[in-house]
Amino acid sequence: MCGINGYNFSDTHLIKEMMRFTENRGPDASGIYSSEDITISHNRLSIIDLNERANQPMRYKQFIISFNGEIYNYKELKKKLEFKGHKFNTDSDTEVILHLFERYNIEAFKKLSGIFSISIWDKNEKKLYLIRDTVGVKPLYYYFQNKKKFFFSSSIKSILLSLEKRNINLTAFSSYTNFGRNDSVETIFKDIFKLLPGELLILEQNKITKKKLLKIEINKNNFKDKDLKKLIENSISKQLVSDVPVALSLSGGVDSNVVYSVMRKNLKKFNIYSFYFKDYEKFNEDFNVAKNNAKFYGDKFNEIQIGFNEFIDNAEKIVDITEEPTGNQCAILNYSMSKVIDEKILMTGDGGDESFTGYDRYRSIHILNFLRKLNIFNVKLNKPNNKNLKRLFLDNPKDIYLSFSEQNIYKNSNKYFKNYKMSQKEDLHLNHLANKKLENNLNNVSFLDLDTIVPNEYLLRNDKIFMNEGIEVRVPLLDLNIIQNFLNISEYKKFNYTFQSKGLIKNLFKSDIHQLVSKKWGLQSPYAKWMKGPLQKFLYEVLSKDYYSKSIDYFNFDEIQKLIKTHKEKYYNPDLLWSLAMMQIFLRNFKL
Repeated sequence: MCGINGYNFSDTHLIKEMMRFTENRGPDASGIYSSEDITISHNRLSIIDLNERANQPMRYKQFIISFNGEIYNYKELKKKLEFKGHKFNTDSDTEVILHLFERYNIEAFKKLSGIFSISIWDKNEKKLYLIRDTVGVKPLYYYFQNKKKFFFSSSIKSILLSLEKRNINLTAFSSYTNFGRNDSVETIFKDIFKLLPGELLILEQNKITKKKLLKIEINKNNFKDKDLKKLIENSISKQLVSDVPVALSLSGGVDSNVVYSVMRKNLKKFNIYSFYFKDYEKFNEDFNVAKNNAKFYGDKFNEIQIGFNEFIDNAEKIVDITEEPTGNQCAILNYSMSKVIDEKILMTGDGGDESFTGYDRYRSIHILNFLRKLNIFNVKLNKPNNKNLKRLFLDNPKDIYLSFSEQNIYKNSNKYFKNYKMSQKEDLHLNHLANKKLENNLNNVSFLDLDTIVPNEYLLRNDKIFMNEGIEVRVPLLDLNIIQNFLNISEYKKFNYTFQSKGLIKNLFKSDIHQLVSKKWGLQSPYAKWMKGPLQKFLYEVLSKDYYSKSIDYFNFDEIQKLIKTHKEKYYNPDLLWSLAMMQIFLRNFKL
């Protein structure tokens, strides 16, 4: 895991300035390649082949690579290349990518199993290649100044150094106000773009071409659900390969405990980390189950206490690290964990909800699909009044997604903002998927989750927060083979012929897990309660017109102050309140 930077001209001074903002991503080593046509840098977090010969940028023939990520199948690929006559000087996955690219060009990227953002410069052809992994675990940004100077980086702040003027991107701003995250292809900084998951960008003669090279597709094969367990175990096992110690983030849910079950079979010892909230036992069921499981198997368990002070003290730090506003409370929790972990690798169960249909909205769709097949409703009734019945007649994937979206807390948020209204029905990022229809609504919504909330919130947040402390987060349940094969499994098998979320996964691993929480609510904290007490002063201060004078152009502060008061009297939309506060902090810190 690393930080990469580069641009299409020679300037070693500027690249050193950019590297300051990616240093935390790779504190173990750094390097620069510069020629008349290109300058590329690399900050390295050493995980595979710790020898300095594996440092980057790395060169093979006319190709120079700067790569952020991990390739989990590099040993298999290396053996095949050796059979074809290739000779290697390191044990690194980086060198394997170079040799693979020399032989197969862009088709090489389709052979990679892993998490990555890759830059490759072909000095003979004078072409720059950039690509992200299929799911979008590793970030990559770019800026094309006046269609002449091209910049790319793992960090937005690196690119800001060369931005002529900082302006807010109102499209991205609107996405945040409607969904609590930025689903736009652009960042919140005007003219700075993010490379999309699986997207290939080629720069040649000051011209950019882009295409979706790596895609999530349903494997139309004879894959049996009974083979799923082996597939999951193999994914976790291969991601445990490392030359440095590995740790686990454990909750009481099935996903992290599935990862735990495989780690116990592969590693003699490892540290386990989990959150708890002092004096708020109601929120500690996840923690208690995780602790009991670790005790049952005799593994070292590390407790991380979270209080309201973490929210006050770390809000600005989170904004600085994530480089875009993030309103999800989990950012604070993840930051607290990142500060105490000693290991360089953290295994998680992240992505299990999306991979294995774990959300309540998936279960709701399953129930409605069941009722629809029964045909107990008059299909001619195409405009029923009941909201749930209306869902039976939706065919557009975007409409289905929005109907079941958990982001409804934001749908009436426009009154808190000035002039930046964008209806959810007109959301630009979902439009390109509006006509993409799969065989059932459940898979349609799964695809949209994997295309929006997974890369733009969960993965982005976790990568930046943990990499800020030099920690690589691995997400084995988002393995492409798992996702694509699970999508092909019968809907009824996914729920184990019941209406139980993750029914199939729970059944497959029931003998491997000691205990699970009675009801999984996701990662929760008492912050809604704290907003009525110790966090209230903080909210009034941050969400006032005096906090940052320019934000008067964006916010209706009178309405926001009413919202704080309403929440004090009764619990009302704490997620929106926190999102507004984080946006305000972001605007001030980045001077927008």
